[in-house]
Amino acid sequence: MPTPRRGFRRPTHRLNFRCDATAAEADDRYDGLSALVTTAPITRSADTLFTQYKEQNYLERLHHQWKTPLAVRPVFLKSSRRVEVLVCLLHIALQTYQLLERLYRHAVPDDAPGSERRCTADTLLRSFHVYCVLVRRTPLGPVLHPTAPASRQRQILTRLGLPTPNQILARILPRVPTG
Repeated sequence: MPTPRRGFRRPTHRLNFRCDATAAEADDRYDGLSALVTTAPITRSADTLFTQYKEQNYLERLHHQWKTPLAVRPVFLKSSRRVEVLVCLLHIALQTYQLLERLYRHAVPDDAPGSERRCTADTLLRSFHVYCVLVRRTPLGPVLHPTAPASRQRQILTRLGLPTPNQILARILPRVPTG
């Protein structure tokens, strides 16, 4: 072994291994088998339980946002009640995020490409990062003109059964008389 560089030292341990081909062949019959210990009733099928076990990573993937620092400015709350409310709101937001992803995936046809069937809520929301509403000042007040959604945005809204921003604004804002 070469002399270690400054700040390093010689290794004190070494990994030596060898493959026992006979033992590997004997263990081949156990490949793909899993032991699952559970307290579920005996009436539950092993396939259902194993599927639920394997789907844990979906839940963990979504809750990583709870475990990582939030990309916002620090929030200083003066009472424990306000902290509880903030945590409740974050929980509702996380559930909404998951619901968006689930509803979209259920609306995607079976023959769609895999990337479309596995589309995440983050990808869906990123599709709407570029969307604008133009505001025109008039003597009667501001008038809003939403732009037409891009084809991908329209496809997402259609699959989710949601109205376009123009339809939402037309429903809630008063009409400005023309002429």
